Amino acid sequence: MKDLTYGVVYNDYHDGSSLELSGLGAGAKTFDNNAFDMNRARACVCDPLWTGLDCQQRMCPFGNDVLDVMPGFDETSTLGLPGYGNEVAQVQTITLYDTDLDNSNFASKSFALRFTSKLNETYVTKPIAWSTDDATLQAYIEASLVGLPNKVIDDVSVSVDSSIDVNGVVIDVAFTGMATQGKQHKLEVLADKCEEGCSPRLSGLTNLRAHSSTTLSTTEISTVGSHQSYECGRRGKCNRADGLCECFAGFTGEACGIITSLAGEIEKT
Repeated sequence: MKDLTYGVVYNDYHDGSSLELSGLGAGAKTFDNNAFDMNRARACVCDPLWTGLDCQQRMCPFGNDVLDVMPGFDETSTLGLPGYGNEVAQVQTITLYDTDLDNSNFASKSFALRFTSKLNETYVTKPIAWSTDDATLQAYIEASLVGLPNKVIDDVSVSVDSSIDVNGVVIDVAFTGMATQGKQHKLEVLADKCEEGCSPRLSGLTNLRAHSSTTLSTTEISTVGSHQSYECGRRGKCNRADGLCECFAGFTGEACGIITSLAGEIEKT
């Protein structure tokens, strides 16, 4: 934070009729320059897994609060736990448009997806080969997302539909795993050519309509989902020294999202 020398901005705030340079002039003065304090504040942009004012604190896993009761849940049900059976995963819809009919420019091409975790880690899938068969392309996308390192996406459900538009394909990605509960960052489509010396090597999606007023290729959150995304699932405390959740009694798991038998007995009572 920059500090201004005493008296430098005195006349920006006061009319100077008395107590000169004291900052206590008679009456306040309005001013139109709303950017008077521009560039006066600084903040750290932390590397992945780190947080805090000076980036010296570790981040902890995020997850759903396992005890939250979802709307419409029947508490007299024998299902056992609040919210069970009512959860809806977040769904992101990727729409890709080709400039030609039937996605002919995408044939024999490849692209990749970039995923940013809640801990600000960035992962890029291996090249995904384009297929005109919806089921095959679906399998390729699912395998590439689940295959990301560190099980950052532990489970996902993908559907592909190329019948909606003659020159477009709609890809729905549902985050169904424990590691990606709650709101997630939007997936990014890497559609540019990435040749020798570039990773991952991609032939790119030729003539992808990235800029169009009527058929814009987009990634949107089509289903918000019913889970939340709290640090340590709101059922534990983050140990900033090692980045691990210290779960409250009756809870366990990386983000404290698993109820032990002790918690089950507490709920029943």
